[in-house]
Amino acid sequence: MSEIVKLTSKDLDEFYHLYLYAFNNQDSEERRAFFNDRYQHSQVYGLLHGDKLSSGMLSIPFKVNFHGVIYKMNGIGDVMSYPEFGGHGAITALMRQAFSDMRRDGVALSYLAPFSYEFYRRFGYEEVFDRAVYKIKNTDLPRVKIAEERGQFLRLPLNEAVSLIDEVYENNEQSRNGGVHRDDWWWHYLGLKHPAWQVGVYLEDGKNASGYVIYEAAGDTFKIQEIMYTNQISYQYLQRFICQHESMFARFEYASGDPKGYPDVMANPYVVSVNIQPYMMARIINLQKFMNDYPFIQKVKSLRLGVKDSLIPQNNGIWRLKVNVNGTSFEKISKNEQNLADIHLDIQNLTKAFMGYRQLAYLKQVGKITGNIESIRNLDLALRNESPMLWDYF
Repeated sequence: MSEIVKLTSKDLDEFYHLYLYAFNNQDSEERRAFFNDRYQHSQVYGLLHGDKLSSGMLSIPFKVNFHGVIYKMNGIGDVMSYPEFGGHGAITALMRQAFSDMRRDGVALSYLAPFSYEFYRRFGYEEVFDRAVYKIKNTDLPRVKIAEERGQFLRLPLNEAVSLIDEVYENNEQSRNGGVHRDDWWWHYLGLKHPAWQVGVYLEDGKNASGYVIYEAAGDTFKIQEIMYTNQISYQYLQRFICQHESMFARFEYASGDPKGYPDVMANPYVVSVNIQPYMMARIINLQKFMNDYPFIQKVKSLRLGVKDSLIPQNNGIWRLKVNVNGTSFEKISKNEQNLADIHLDIQNLTKAFMGYRQLAYLKQVGKITGNIESIRNLDLALRNESPMLWDYF
């Protein structure tokens, strides 16, 4: 007989040992520090067989910025079971409970990092975030000239740099395409998990940061985690700082949350390798809330969306969408998603389209959705089509 329970601080050690075993991790003081911090800021679910914890999962409350709209988002992590208890529906039960609690808490979205895309598609998640990974040899780095020497450049550990760089991150357009709003605890957690991360900060006026780069030394590779800048001068200073490490590292690598490759920034684009790699998944939890707050870019004449969601039945049905000067109207007109509609799609492809990962016209072309082509084209024009970007991992 199994039972889903909400775990508390007293259960931390038992959950931690499940985590170590399930992911084949080694205990260490560093690991305990970041794990405990994440645990204390999460909703923690466990499945008990008798009095033994057999499966577990974290649901981490965040907020994300989607083109100026702040949505509640829960990140799913540490989804795990002891092997002797696997394959009996434990993860499905945990997911259903987490989804129910998210809806109760007004959460619109959920993100996760998959070990298997196929596995998590069963729970309504879909690939939404990709990364562009750049690799270049030190001998191919450009020579960077600064147009105007001014300001100050600092090199700091991450925990000392946060107060300088937080505002640059929050105000950067690249953090507003679905990116995480980083509360103080999350910055602190990043420092605990990545003690080797360092930050180069450019202070244009000597006081306020206008750009930064987060990086670490990984053997003979200079690995860049994040670059944010506000203008050309900060961009040039960050470029020069990175290239000044050419004698220390043989290779330079940057995994960018912006999934578009930009080899053309190099004088000779052949010298840089750019690979687009799948990253994280997302799903809409509360369809009505997501739609009511969605930042449409133009009016939408009344149309019917037939939505299928096998895990969250409240999202199922025929929905009438209308966007005009009075705002957004989104109401369910039938509980049967197979009834007549202008566009039929499941929750995964709806998430992809509305978050800007794929256009509806493309999804119809490849057979992922069905519907009236005129309705599809008109709705496409009202949706955000900038690539979603995520700079965090959980």
